[in-house]
Amino acid sequence: MGNKIKQALSLTDNVRLGTTSSSPFLGSPTFDEVPFHVREGRMPALGTYVVIERDKDDIVHYGRIIEGTEDNPRANPSTLQQNQAYQVGSDKTRPGDRSPHVTRVMTVEVLGEIHLDINDQIIIKEPSLLAQTGQGVYEIPADKIPQLLNTPDSDEEGFYVGKVESGGKSVDFILPMEAIARHLAVVGKTGVGKSYATGVLIEELVRHGIPVIAFDVLGDVIHAAEDLGGLNFRAGENFRVPYSVIGMSEFLGFVPNLTSDQSELVSMAYDAVFTDALQSLEKSGKVNIQIEELLEQIQCAGTEFGQAAVGGRAARKVSSVFKRNPLLTAKTESWLEEFAKQPITNVFVGHLSQQQRNLIVGASVRLLQALRKRDRIPPFVFVLDEAHFFLPAGGQTTPSTQVIREMIRTARHDAIGVTLITQSPASMDKQVLLTCNTRLVFALDPDDMKLVSGTLGGISDEMISRIPKLPKGTAIMSSSMDILRHPAQIRIRKRETREGAPTPNIAEEVKKWRQKII
Repeated sequence: MGNKIKQALSLTDNVRLGTTSSSPFLGSPTFDEVPFHVREGRMPALGTYVVIERDKDDIVHYGRIIEGTEDNPRANPSTLQQNQAYQVGSDKTRPGDRSPHVTRVMTVEVLGEIHLDINDQIIIKEPSLLAQTGQGVYEIPADKIPQLLNTPDSDEEGFYVGKVESGGKSVDFILPMEAIARHLAVVGKTGVGKSYATGVLIEELVRHGIPVIAFDVLGDVIHAAEDLGGLNFRAGENFRVPYSVIGMSEFLGFVPNLTSDQSELVSMAYDAVFTDALQSLEKSGKVNIQIEELLEQIQCAGTEFGQAAVGGRAARKVSSVFKRNPLLTAKTESWLEEFAKQPITNVFVGHLSQQQRNLIVGASVRLLQALRKRDRIPPFVFVLDEAHFFLPAGGQTTPSTQVIREMIRTARHDAIGVTLITQSPASMDKQVLLTCNTRLVFALDPDDMKLVSGTLGGISDEMISRIPKLPKGTAIMSSSMDILRHPAQIRIRKRETREGAPTPNIAEEVKKWRQKII
């Protein structure tokens, strides 16, 4: 390898790891993978980014180590058994890397090629050439990794979410700004760091002045909202939605025991009120349709169809339900005005039934998207916890879930970013998951892994096989090539805000309970 590219990549003999090799047993270079013999005294780590030289001084391959083997005939079980049985041979079956019997071979996943242009500047290209045997393999300095991944090297240009590690060293991983507008899915089983990573992302959004609204099922965002100077709301107490925008099916679901005739009259009346509410949103950004207007519409519809008594009974049922329901109100409330002023608005919905959560989230989405389309509120990021409950797989749908799906499909055009968090991607609408251009994947169970692995383009089978065993706080980040050239394993950085409620120690909780009742 010539001096030009060595200088450009800061490569020296001190970082040479070995030499590309060829063997009928351990493999030969292909367009996708390259085996190399590990140099004596070197101990390359899994995932280390490397350069593979060529016989030209302006082109090299680059990739990362995905697997390795060590062969030692002296450590063959039969040989070891014979040595013990006959008391022959040396006790030291592996005297060191210099032993002629020890062969260490590792495999590099080929990610691309590095070229030098006429001005000796680095250009990254797709792999097109076959790697050569007998060529040097060098560890890439960590500070070159962002250039290979096509990520910013400054947190002023993106979101600092963690570290990429290579060869025992690390470099900041900065998620490009463009990623957030094209939606992000955070997936992983319970206890692997999803909520922690979401907190990091929220910190970064707030640091860049991007308003956040989160719908919080487990209470994970409450402390972060406080620490970041935002507001916490509790659905049904200080966070309610106008009844006129929740959708007909949801509204009818809150009025029990309607006869078919009563249901038809209420539907006709609600449809008229719903249309008026959407028009009011578009014109003024507010809604104020008192329940009396709906009741009057119901009674008028009954009279018009010769069912005045039926209309009267339906109106009384609707009035009674509205008065008892803490989630519904007649007009838009102050939270909608406060949202535009706050760094983060967190809405706790964990105490509600799933039907009630759908109602709150669906109506809020409808309000926010209508106002954003008219530029009445700033661009923002919508964060939805336990997304599989709101966007279930199997074609299940309600008007509320349909509203959320529609926002995810069209939000990018309205400068709305969406972040979905789920511990069960297999239970979630696959099309919605695919719409999320960027995915942060923590350890997953096998069934979920089958679904997610198909969405991680450009990742090796070896890397996929290790996802279920990823340690807590470590994840695979993948995106389209214009956002992230290659999927990368990252270690989530330390949070600046407090975490949500920790996983309880059941034994300790039982002791506390018993002490209380004694």
